[in-house]
Amino acid sequence: MDPVSAMATASAAFGVLKKGFAIGRDIESMAKDLSRWMGALSDLDQMEKEAKNPPIFKKLFNGESVEQEAIQTFAAKKKAEEQRYELKQWISMTLGRSSWDELVRMEGQIRKRRQETLYKQRERRRKFLEIVAWVVMLGLATAILYAFVMFLMSKQAKASNVKMTTCRLAAQEVIGKSDLLCFYIGAGNTQEQYTSEVYMGCQKEYQCVYNPRPKGASLKDTMKSINKALD
Repeated sequence: MDPVSAMATASAAFGVLKKGFAIGRDIESMAKDLSRWMGALSDLDQMEKEAKNPPIFKKLFNGESVEQEAIQTFAAKKKAEEQRYELKQWISMTLGRSSWDELVRMEGQIRKRRQETLYKQRERRRKFLEIVAWVVMLGLATAILYAFVMFLMSKQAKASNVKMTTCRLAAQEVIGKSDLLCFYIGAGNTQEQYTSEVYMGCQKEYQCVYNPRPKGASLKDTMKSINKALD
């Protein structure tokens, strides 16, 4: 059900009604077309109500569609009001005001039947889809949160499993005018180095990551490699 289709149905039925009244047909013989026209107008009224209170997910993810549908519904309602006015004038002048009042009562009955059947079913379906959408969204949010927590826990576990050792100052060498390269050795021939300012000097020891190296890789060899790279 959309405003364009509902208006097309109303206009088609209205065209048949106008032709019927023009050739002198009575209301009873056009009951089917009247019912079709009134049903389409009832649908437009229902769509106007729904357009004022669209589903939350439709507003969030398809806001442009909501606005477009509201505009289409408004335009269709205006056209339907023109048809109603024209039909009222035609019937009141040709068949009398009582005939129009009878049609209004008939329209009320049609609206009531559609409200108790079509619109209630549509509302139940809309609420069901909203519940499903909320469940899916909550499920996704829970899965993302769970994955994030597991990621943090794995990172923490890895961090807690990192073995540390005490690295002590083994050598230092001035580089350039103000830089000082500090060399440290820890358990398992772990070797670390960092650059400091000459005036600050090198700290005597600190906790570094345990990274054992082959016995053949001596500090002297490391220093030679660094000096060669700096030359």
